[in-house]
Amino acid sequence: MTVQLPKAAEMHEEINKPIFVVGSPRSGTSILAWCLGHHPNIFPVPESNWMGDFAANVAVAHQIGSARGRLSILSAMDIRDDEFFAAFGRSINELVVGHRRDLEINRENSNSPSKINQQWLEATSMTAGPKTRWVDGTPEYSLHICGLRKLFPQARFVHVFRDVDAVVRSMVNFHRATGIQLVANEEDAYKYWVRTVRGCLKAEEAYGPHVVYRLRYTALVETPELALRSLLDFVGEPYSAKCLDPLSQRINSSNVPPDFKPDDSRTDPPIVEEARRLSTEIEQTCQPGQQSSAVADELESEFDARVKHMATFR
Repeated sequence: MTVQLPKAAEMHEEINKPIFVVGSPRSGTSILAWCLGHHPNIFPVPESNWMGDFAANVAVAHQIGSARGRLSILSAMDIRDDEFFAAFGRSINELVVGHRRDLEINRENSNSPSKINQQWLEATSMTAGPKTRWVDGTPEYSLHICGLRKLFPQARFVHVFRDVDAVVRSMVNFHRATGIQLVANEEDAYKYWVRTVRGCLKAEEAYGPHVVYRLRYTALVETPELALRSLLDFVGEPYSAKCLDPLSQRINSSNVPPDFKPDDSRTDPPIVEEARRLSTEIEQTCQPGQQSSAVADELESEFDARVKHMATFR
């Protein structure tokens, strides 16, 4: 017997489509999240960082709840893992959308220095309309796309790609603007870029261009309207010129000196060579046009290994 979902449930499922902007830190993830956050139906949230580990913990919980077969509640009630994940994802979505006003209030009342333009806050505030989707620009989610898809099966991912040397310059100078040391040294910056970018490339291959969209940073800078039109089409939203507003000024700049060059003699040359070779390869090739079930299986295996590791510490 087919059970018909109530109309409210169908509508709820329709809007549970968050957008995750991924890629290496200092690649433009923040500015792109704010661009999308100016859309009439999308609002930006602070970097969250916790959902990747949370997805693995949900998997651990499902294993525990199914461990004894029909003597365990989840197995006895035929609650599958995909159903279990999606239920938590819907709850997260409800919380994020439902607390949008609280986010706005806290931003308005914050006493800490902020580079967020007041006009941007107005564009993303409650007065901008009843937005139903949110965008998260956490770079570390480059390594957790498989788990996030379990929580949010309809989520869309935008991989922002930027030339590795430009990213490294920004990473090692990040403390100039924020007082925060993003990486210990130049070698760590190259390794960080390679790790996150390879994670995104693998997700591109595994899930295809309907789930993961590669956006070159240069396209965002040189042809912003064309880039955003294509991106909004990918996430299924109509074009809005408001999304261009944040590009009128730089945010979160690392204040890189004009003559700065990444040339730390302590950096291992093979690491630099690997990163630059990968960067050039991405510049010269398009993302895969089809999804690969074999690569998706690899990501599933990596996720399962992570779950197994976390289960040993419970």
